[in-house]
Amino acid sequence: MPTDVRLMAVELLRAYKKILKYKELEELTGLSAPGLWRYINKRIRPTKERSLELFELLTNQRVVEEILRNKLVEVGDNIINLSPIIYEVPILKILSYVAYKEFHRYNVNAVVTVEVDGIPLGVMIADTLESKLVIVRKRPEVGVKNYNQVSYIARDPPAVITLFMASDSLKVGDRVLIVDDLLNSGRTSSALVKLIRMSGATPVGLFSIVAIGEKWRELLENEIDKIYVALKLGR
Repeated sequence: MPTDVRLMAVELLRAYKKILKYKELEELTGLSAPGLWRYINKRIRPTKERSLELFELLTNQRVVEEILRNKLVEVGDNIINLSPIIYEVPILKILSYVAYKEFHRYNVNAVVTVEVDGIPLGVMIADTLESKLVIVRKRPEVGVKNYNQVSYIARDPPAVITLFMASDSLKVGDRVLIVDDLLNSGRTSSALVKLIRMSGATPVGLFSIVAIGEKWRELLENEIDKIYVALKLGR
């Protein structure tokens, strides 16, 4: 990994410590509380070998799934409150390293997301991947003259949604990771794919926190090289 894996392992431990107690972190990692304390408080750094082990463990899908399930609030059928996740900085930090693990080989140099709920995770992932961030708007932004735009029909509630992206946000040759907090029908991400291609850029991946069911696959599987969902909910 080109980024310092020792630093990433420590940052992951620090994020987990804000969610778990030392006893839980001991059980998860197999490390003693005093050793964890020294790593977390940056008294010492783990070796490269141990850092790689910690990085793999703390970005493991099953481990991350459990964290997300404990935070997720299901209000009703297909109604999910992601606020405890998308506004929880330690969880966003963990997810950003999961995105790094899954997509750094794709040479991503731009992250695209839609306002509003996608912004916190988009910011964190863009920072971790050292990529530029592009925010797609639901209405034209004051002061921006030229836009690419795409409309689609939202299902619930039924409405025509138009997305706007400044025409100079991306350039030909950009390799783009789409960040979508929630995949359901897949229509929003499909619209983002179209906007990205209008700019001459290439959508190489999609990262989502939660996906409901499988309907989104029909629209997206053949459009993007890789799709990673941190937590899948069957419906």
